[in-house]
Amino acid sequence: MSEEQSNNDLHLEYRFVDHTFKMDYVLRRIEELEREHFGLMVDRLDETHTQYEDWYSAVKEVMRELDRVKYIYKQLGGTFGSEIPGIANA
Repeated sequence: MSEEQSNNDLHLEYRFVDHTFKMDYVLRRIEELEREHFGLMVDRLDETHTQYEDWYSAVKEVMRELDRVKYIYKQLGGTFGSEIPGIANA
């Protein structure tokens, strides 16, 4: 089975999930990821700490996921600065 066929098997026509819900959902995901990143930065480990590599990997994973979700948000037509009061850039 090709990747395209596999992706088609995963597609669902949403009947109750409208565009506004999708935008709000993705914005909440971005908010969660930013909070997670902030928490990791508050608990930043020294490079000599035994768990530094795990901490560093967690930070990088959150950043990758944040980039992915921001991309989805932009694909849905979202722009940063107008949807989130008090936030001028992202």
